[in-house]
Amino acid sequence: MTKVIIKSLLFLSPLLILSGCASFKTMDPFPRDIIYKSSKDKEIKPYGKILVRWRNYPFTTFSDTIGYTDEEKAKIKPEEVPYDHYAKFKARVLKAFKEAGLYDEKKGTGTVRIDLMSFGRWTYGELSRSFLTETSFIYILPRSVKVNYYLKMEIEREGQIKTAEEISSIKTVFHLLIFPIYPFASFSSAEKAVLKNLAWKAAADAYSLEKGLPLTEKTFDSFPEKQEKSKPAEEIKKQDF
Repeated sequence: MTKVIIKSLLFLSPLLILSGCASFKTMDPFPRDIIYKSSKDKEIKPYGKILVRWRNYPFTTFSDTIGYTDEEKAKIKPEEVPYDHYAKFKARVLKAFKEAGLYDEKKGTGTVRIDLMSFGRWTYGELSRSFLTETSFIYILPRSVKVNYYLKMEIEREGQIKTAEEISSIKTVFHLLIFPIYPFASFSSAEKAVLKNLAWKAAADAYSLEKGLPLTEKTFDSFPEKQEKSKPAEEIKKQDF
């Protein structure tokens, strides 16, 4: 009986370790009234092209930057997210703009550029190789990891350029007693909600810019200023710009 219990604990321990966390999103819900007005507006002109890009500043821990000077740390570049993640986000953007009556590939005019930047987006593999092993008493004393999302949108039509910005974040807390919450608050489900909300916020902002409606003021103090990285174009599976 004792051997069975020990084997069960050994089998379950990795599951408990990976599920001993819960992710909590911070975002402003998109204005449904603006989307409704946009979808019913017969005078609004849809856009003919929507270009999307999503890059991420890699997740790093203190030990990852040992030996780097402050100047070298400031030169860390963003990288494109996996193509399937980008493709799903772009599909959400196109769906939001279509349902809001703001996108028609054949009849529309003008271009929308949506540039999404995430800071410290992680995978469980990255956490297990660094954060979870370097942080003492990780499941006794609660610790957290935060991922920030910054979206910048630029619309161009008839020689005029207008811009809007949106931010969101996800804070993941690690503690042994949190594991029962994990199925209802996983990082993937939190990010899915954040990305969906950002897509609808972009559509609402585009309509507001077209109609001259005020945009909600936002602060970006938590987002570090970093240089952008230019990557060589790929023949297939490449982002829009």
